[in-house]
Amino acid sequence: MSGKVAGHTGRAVDAAEGDILSASLEDYLEAILQLERASRVARVSEIAEQLSVSRPSVTGALKNLAARGLVWHAPYGHVTLTDDGARIAHEVETRHVAIRDFLTDVLAIPEDKAETTACRLEHVLEPDVLAHFVSYAEGLSASGVPRAARAGGGS
Repeated sequence: MSGKVAGHTGRAVDAAEGDILSASLEDYLEAILQLERASRVARVSEIAEQLSVSRPSVTGALKNLAARGLVWHAPYGHVTLTDDGARIAHEVETRHVAIRDFLTDVLAIPEDKAETTACRLEHVLEPDVLAHFVSYAEGLSASGVPRAARAGGGS
């Protein structure tokens, strides 16, 4: 069983220490997951580019994540998520996708704005609130209401 559990904000909590992962650290985990998926490995330079941060910032975050047992990283080597790190990264990504899809599919928010907004909201929405977003979107989809009509965009 993992030492990480969902906190009241939906963010990961280190059960042993009671530390909530910052939104920034969650973003690092999500970026590493995406890079691993795309090219099987993540490197400091790629993480820095994806998150628009400096390489020293990435190195500092990786040290923090490694100390928490969420990543493996050898200096000048690639970065790998541990099982706990991958689990948290998947949770963050799932929240992100659910929020982004709600914004685009239900509210007809343009994709780029929905992406930016989802990246912010994924860290603060409580799990029960997110569940309501998902249930509402699924209900609309099951009802056969066309996407454009959901946000008053016509038929």
